[in-house]
Formats: sequence, structure tokens, C-alpha cells
Amino acid sequence: MLKFHEHVVLGAIFDMDGTMFDTERLRFQTLKQASQELIGQSFSNAYLMACLGLSATTAHELAQETYGADIPYAAIRKRADELELESVRSYGVPIKKGLVQVLERLRKSGLRMAVATSSRRAIAEEYLINANVYKFFDVVVCGDEVEKGKPHPEIFLTAAEKLNLNADQCLMFEDSENGVTSAFDAKGITVLFKDIKPANTNMRGKANYYYENMYDYLKDLDGYIAKQDLPQLQESFPQTLNQLTVGIHGFGAIGGGYLAQVLSHWDGYTRPKRILASTRNHLFREAVNAFAGYCIRYGQISYDEAIRNVLVIDADDEAQMMDMYVESSLIAVCLPENALVHEVKMIAKGLYERHNHQARQSKEPLTVLIILNKVNAKQLFLDYLRQALNELTSIAVTEQILQQHYFCDTVVNRMVSKLSQKNLYRQLKIKYSIFKQFQEEVENENADLDESIQLDSTQTHQASLYIDDLRRNFQPGHILQSMDLILFHAELDMPIYVENQSPLLSKMRQMIVVDDISEIQLIKNRLWNGTHALLAWYACLLGHETIGIAMGDVRVQQFSQQVLAQVKLGLLLQLPHREADLNRLTQSFTDSCKFAFKDPCSRVARDPLRKLESGERVLSSVQQLIVNGQAYDYLVAGAILGYAYAILHNQMPLDEVVTAMQYEVDQLLLTVPQQQALFMHLKCGLVNLLQHPDQFHPKQILSYLDATLFN
Repeated sequence: MLKFHEHVVLGAIFDMDGTMFDTERLRFQTLKQASQELIGQSFSNAYLMACLGLSATTAHELAQETYGADIPYAAIRKRADELELESVRSYGVPIKKGLVQVLERLRKSGLRMAVATSSRRAIAEEYLINANVYKFFDVVVCGDEVEKGKPHPEIFLTAAEKLNLNADQCLMFEDSENGVTSAFDAKGITVLFKDIKPANTNMRGKANYYYENMYDYLKDLDGYIAKQDLPQLQESFPQTLNQLTVGIHGFGAIGGGYLAQVLSHWDGYTRPKRILASTRNHLFREAVNAFAGYCIRYGQISYDEAIRNVLVIDADDEAQMMDMYVESSLIAVCLPENALVHEVKMIAKGLYERHNHQARQSKEPLTVLIILNKVNAKQLFLDYLRQALNELTSIAVTEQILQQHYFCDTVVNRMVSKLSQKNLYRQLKIKYSIFKQFQEEVENENADLDESIQLDSTQTHQASLYIDDLRRNFQPGHILQSMDLILFHAELDMPIYVENQSPLLSKMRQMIVVDDISEIQLIKNRLWNGTHALLAWYACLLGHETIGIAMGDVRVQQFSQQVLAQVKLGLLLQLPHREADLNRLTQSFTDSCKFAFKDPCSRVARDPLRKLESGERVLSSVQQLIVNGQAYDYLVAGAILGYAYAILHNQMPLDEVVTAMQYEVDQLLLTVPQQQALFMHLKCGLVNLLQHPDQFHPKQILSYLDATLFN
């Protein structure tokens, strides 16, 4: 049962041609071609428009009135059917956009559903099966099964009766004057869509609801359909594919290991027919495309989640990238900040190409999710993008493009790591060995490979041969179907926070839409990113390989607890109304770290001087605590470890690091004495640590600071 506006609805009955399928235009073409072939004259647009919604018998009578009593109408119709079927079988049924989303929602609302079409059953069933929507309908009533065609109400009354419902309990969907008259006289709840023939006053008067297109009805319907809760991790993706293409610009850890899952869950009713993801990694691209997908591994619950309907494209192939930007309804830009300055040129080209296409054909605005892991990421992104667009076109066109689309800031909480090329190579070699054993050709045993180096040329060539042979021999039911390709390791956090800027996002299953994303960004930046970096610097200096392993060290555990407490206190002082979010995200961060056995410390620890900038994750927390007169000693100890990491692991000279330290401290919104005191804490602590590397334990750093500086 569905409550739609003031109506209580138990059933839904759909016309087919023109309502569900954009076949009226195709039908016009085939009838014109068939009549030209058989009578040497094409049916006129006026005659064809008059036939919309008529049964075959009535259309035949109208043809006799227009073209003469001896017109071979049956032969023309048969030939048109043949031409139409040729087109449909070659190119598929042209489905109205938004149809499958509507059908899924109505069906999951518990409605009984039927088709009431003037087409013959043979045609109707082929179209419904071809379009993969036959599964939604309990009953199909066709034009060759009723005595009186539309505009008579018989066909709708018959469909309602077969559903064991009264007509006034059913939504009746139509696009033509004859059709809406049939539904109106049946006393159904009439829903009229605009199609070839504009809706005149008579048609509008007989419709309870009128929409320009199916998407407009979907938007209205969504107001009466409850949003589904966040999915459970092991919950299946929707089975039904909608007609949308979505893109992931950057098939890295977050793009492939998180956003692909978010997009696969979509709105809980359907999922995109195609996910395009870009990368320059040839091995990852070829492997995913050969295996027709890949898996994300959640080690904490020993679960591998398969991502399908993904095509990985070459980030350097401009034609493929332009196709992604032109065809997609949503694109997630998942790039590290240092890559954005280069990648934004391709983004600008894609948006400019889409703008040129929009001038030739109607396209909806693009929703761009900015996944940049940075406070004020959107402004930085738009600044780069505006500059890149200005190099391609005029300032006026640039601003028009920026105004056309929805740019949405985001906050991602899930920790994800991508497998190294060496790990992927080992997987391919093992799977290839199994594959060859299946063919009774045994491979040599897999040799251990060093994770720390790239593939050599021989291994790269051999991996390509593995993929090519696997692709050529992959068949349905083959052993390879059970050989999933693991590309990412992920923790369990499900939601992604998204700025409330695009109407497309309101029903997305895994998205939490918020009006002020900056507050969530601030919490994520300090609580997750800042603490994560401090733990990684400490873990690397202690010799731990991954975050999960490091969390087994009691020293790291204690340091983590103290840092989290200080960061959380500063955030509570600044955002007291976000206490619930702080508590949830603190616990989520702790849980994720405990199981992050595949998350390399070196990955998290990279680029320490950027992470120690004044407006970034660590020093901004220090500033907040100093201003409020609160303890910040553990954060200072962690920052010292970060500077030490830059010197010892990144081989940066001490004087360069101290200069960067001085500059960033001077940018903090503190008094000059506060800045001077903080700088001395950091510099003296760093110098002492480098002289006494046994003091890598933060407590020893703190002891030194207490004795020489804080007191």
C-alpha cells in the first residue's frame, strides 16, 4: 500500500509505448518506412498522431478513411512490426529514463502491478523482456485481447479486475489523449506524462497528476517513500540496474575501495548500469577488466564484497575521460591534493566537453563529489578548476559551466588501503596457476616477492600475459568465476557525509546529507586525520609496518588514547552541539585502527610537513587548546615525532624542517608570546630527540619537555 498525496494506492497499471518506452518515435519511423514500401506513400504525421493510443482495429478504420478502403493496413502494420523488432533486437528497447527506479519503488511499496497496452501480446512481451522489466508485472493485458481499444476504458478495467482491485485503487500511467481518456473513464488515479503529442486542456483536465517526464514523477514519488537506512556491510547491492552512468576520477584506495561500494548501493532500489573508474595503473586496469570486477576485503569480519559493473579506463586516454564526463550523472573526484593541480586540467576538459554536448542536446546537471580529505576542499577544488577552465574558454563560459553543475564537499571516515602491485602480481600468479591446473597444466610454485619495490619489466610483461590468457579463456560457469580478485582492504565504517547541494543525493543509501559540511570536515580533519598521522609517525619510528600491528604495542595504545582525549576536548569546546558525532567518530576511529592490519604506516605517515601546516590537522588542534588554556603536551610530542619522521625517513635537512616549523607556528592565531613558546617547545624537543633517538617514546619526550620547557 502506498499513500500518494491524498490517495491510498494498492495497484499500478502502465501503458507501454510512449509511457514506459520511448517507442512512439520509433513506431512513427517504421510505419512510414513500411507504408512507403507497400503503397508508395509514407503515412503522414497527422495520421500517426491521431493513432496514438488507438487499438489496431480503430487505427485501421482511420487509415481507411484517410488513405482509402483498400489500403493493406494489416500488411503495413506487420512490416512495421518487423522493422521495429529489428531495431529493438539490435539496439534494445529505448526505456524512458527513471522508469526502473519508479517500478522498483512501487513494487517495494507492496503494489500489485499490470501493463495495459494497445500492442499485440507478441510485441508487448518481447519488449518487456528485452527491457528487463517484465519481472515487475503481475498481469499484462494487450490490445489484441480486448474488444474495445482505447479510448474505451475496457483495457484498464480488465487489468484492474485481473489484479483483484477496484480501478479507483490504481494509479494508471499514460501519455496519450486516448490513453488518458481510457484511464479517466475507468475512474483510475490518472498520471499523465508528456510525450510526442503535447498535453492539451482536455488531457490535463482528465489527469489527476501531470509530469513533464518520468524523473519528475520519481521526484514527487520519493516524497512519499521512506529513505532506506544505511546498509549493513554484508547486505546485497540492488539487483536492478537503472539507466545511469557514474564515474570515479581516481581509482585509488578511496575511489575503488569505498566510493565504488557507495555507488553500488545507490538508493537501495536500483544501482547504476555502469561505473567508470580512471587510473594510470595499467596492471590494476587490465586485471579488473579481465575479471569483470574485483573485491574489497573486510578483514575484521572475514568478508569479501564483490564490485561489478565497473569498467576501469585509462586516465591518460582523453576520449575515454571525455566519455565519462559527458555521460555520467555523478562523478566522485577521489584525488590526493598534490595530484589535483595536474588532474584538474582533465576535469576542466571533461566539463567543457559536456557543456558543448549540452548545447546540442538536453543533459541534466552533473553532481561532482569532491573527495579531497581536507577542510575547505571545495573552495580549493573550484579555484583550481576555474583557472583550468579559463585556459580553455572565456570567463563567461567558465562561470556558466560552474553554475550548471552541483559541486559537493564530502567527509569520508572509512580507512582503506590498496594492495601493492607486488601483491596483485602474486594474486595473478596464484590464480593463473590454479587456472592452468584446471587445464591440467601445473605452474611452478609461487616465489616470494619483495613488497618494497616495483615490478621489473619481465614481471610486468608476464602479468600482462596472465591477464590476456585469463580473459581469452574466461567462460560462464568456469572455475575463474569463483576466483575473486582482491584489490583493497577496508575497515567497517559505512557512511559518507555529503554537502546538501544536489537533489540527486537525497535518496542515496550510504550518504548522510548535511547542510554545514565544514563542521564535519573539521572533526574529521583533527580527530581522524590528525590522530592518524601522529600514530603513524610514532609507529614508523618504532619500526611497525602497519597501523593494526602498531596498535598491539601498549605504547602506541596509550599515546592514541591521550591524543584523542586532547583533540576531542578542543573540538567539544568549539563545537559543543556535535558531541554525539564526536563520540561516534572517536569510537569508530579507535575500532578501525585496531583492525587496520593492511594499512601501511608509511602510507599514513607520508608528507609530514604538509600535515603539520598551520591550518591543518595537528597544529589547528594545538591552537584551539592553547587559546582555551587546556593541556596540549601530547599533541606537541606527536608533532615532534612528525618533524623527526621528515628528517629521518624523508631525508630532509634539520634547518629546512625548522624553517618550515617557524613559518607555520607564526601563522597560528596566537599571541606572539604563545607563538614563541610553542616554537621553542617544538624546536628544542626535536633537537633533543635527534640527539637521543632512544627517546622515541612520547613519554620520554614529554618528560624532557616538562623538565626543560613547560616548567
